[in-house]
Amino acid sequence: MVLASPRGIIALFASAYVLSFVDRQILALLVGPIKTALLLSDFQFALLNGLAFSLLYSILGLPIAALSDRIARPPIIVAGIIIWSVATISCGFAQNFWQLFICRMAVGVGEAALVPAVYSFLADIVTPYKLGQTLALFSLGSFIGAGIAFLFGGMLIGLLHTTHEWHGIIAWKLCFLCVGLPGLPLALLIALTVREPGRRHASFQKEDTASETAWGFFRLHWKFFTCHFLGYSSTAIILFSLLSWMPALFLRYRHFSHQSVGEIMGLTAIFCGCAGAYVSGRLIDFLGRRNHPFPAATMGITGALSAPALLWGSIASPNIPFGIMLFAMSFFCAALPMPPSAIVLQQSVPKTFRSQFSAVLLFCNALIGLSGGSMLVGYLDDHVAGVAISLPLVTCGGGLLAALLLYGSTRFDKKVLF
Repeated sequence: MVLASPRGIIALFASAYVLSFVDRQILALLVGPIKTALLLSDFQFALLNGLAFSLLYSILGLPIAALSDRIARPPIIVAGIIIWSVATISCGFAQNFWQLFICRMAVGVGEAALVPAVYSFLADIVTPYKLGQTLALFSLGSFIGAGIAFLFGGMLIGLLHTTHEWHGIIAWKLCFLCVGLPGLPLALLIALTVREPGRRHASFQKEDTASETAWGFFRLHWKFFTCHFLGYSSTAIILFSLLSWMPALFLRYRHFSHQSVGEIMGLTAIFCGCAGAYVSGRLIDFLGRRNHPFPAATMGITGALSAPALLWGSIASPNIPFGIMLFAMSFFCAALPMPPSAIVLQQSVPKTFRSQFSAVLLFCNALIGLSGGSMLVGYLDDHVAGVAISLPLVTCGGGLLAALLLYGSTRFDKKVLF
């Protein structure tokens, strides 16, 4: 059976994206049990949560994306799902820091194959005026996946709070085993039902016909793409820092249980994250139809400036329910830049280069947003101030830098946008 409906294909790819974020994000909720079991500092945990995953995720994303621009994309996606699922299961067998570090690197290897190939694939099966909504719907998978990871992990640790194990398997190890398994049948389903949509043709603009390589196209518009890549990577600092360190803040400063933290983080990620990404995509399409000059940059700047301000209020509030509400609003705003970062590339880059440019964006997001932001919060937490100070400082710095760079992207090489 082969799926012909774009909706069915989008649903399968979104399911894969959900599982990728479940497997990626489950570590953040397990900060306490893993630090205790493996005797880790906050900085070491940040290495596991950020650098270990992003190192090969960012590096291998580039050659994998180049391969996606040349051969059929479904087999690449299927292979990636299998690799990250097996690697997540392997995390449950890790006995020390380095074993878990290597397993997390393997998770990054598998997930590097997913997003660039999927972005390029979706741009080939939907019309340009529905691309914003489509990519926004796909990006919802990241928030649903993160939410499921928090909800499931918190529930499991809550159920096992007295024994901390199930049939001899420690709770945090059991979490890795459970979240890694569903990817294997999903990979089989995609392999059996999704086929390449057909031959891809380049769609160069007239002034770019001399550009025959991705590097050549980048050189023609290097100012615009530099601001774009670094700007949205700076917004990623905000989102990934919230996902990585808000659980620790709730546990240490609000003294919530793991189950309560899982519920707060899970529901916030699912409802507020999905709402932010979806609203952003719809607004970009709406503004684009009304000839707004820079709808994507507008949404990116809005999220970059508003999310850190709301986070400050959340942490400073002595009223716990009000603080949680402000955190939810901050997360909504942090999700706004996610769709425009992908939409601009799919609308401005020739088809034969889209996967490669998407991989460069993910490379920057992983090294700057996920790894750099998380490590900086962990370092400041260990050596300067607690997470209640280091987290808002890092997110504010990332937000201001992002706003400046995204504004700069609207000043350079306007002709690159279709």
